[in-house]
Amino acid sequence: MSIADYVPYAQIISSGGAAIGLWLAAWQFSRSRKTTTLQHLQDFLKSTNEREAALADATDEQKKRHAFVEYLNFLEVYAAAVIGGLFIGVAEELVRDKLMDSIITLERAPAWHDIIVKSVTSDITYKYLRRFAEKHRKLSNYDARHSRLNKAWTRSLPRIGGAAHDLSESVCKSARFY
Repeated sequence: MSIADYVPYAQIISSGGAAIGLWLAAWQFSRSRKTTTLQHLQDFLKSTNEREAALADATDEQKKRHAFVEYLNFLEVYAAAVIGGLFIGVAEELVRDKLMDSIITLERAPAWHDIIVKSVTSDITYKYLRRFAEKHRKLSNYDARHSRLNKAWTRSLPRIGGAAHDLSESVCKSARFY
């Protein structure tokens, strides 16, 4: 037998090797994506805790107001990330649930409503928080007409009625807003 007789076998073996290599690359990409998603989720939770702590530890009204507005901006970024599909799977679900929980928690803290209204400077302020809240309120059968926060925010420039802000109950209690 000549070398030419072995070429079809070599092609079959090399095609099989390429297929295995492609499968391994896809598997590695999948694992890498899961690891990256976990890192993003851990970063979100760490940042959430840092911002809640900054708000709880603020010593005077000026610092509390600043920490609160910074927290709103932080949540705006994550609402945009959820809307933009930058989170996947469980990470997306956890961030979405945390943002929804923030809406409910903030509604229980009416002392912040005026600060939110005053922090709106244009129709793009909290744009993604509004979109997020509107989308998820419909999904959860939440009637925004009965939202105290919605009523408070509709006095501001654009309809803000449902921005998502995360203040844990402990932060609200420590700040004496319950």
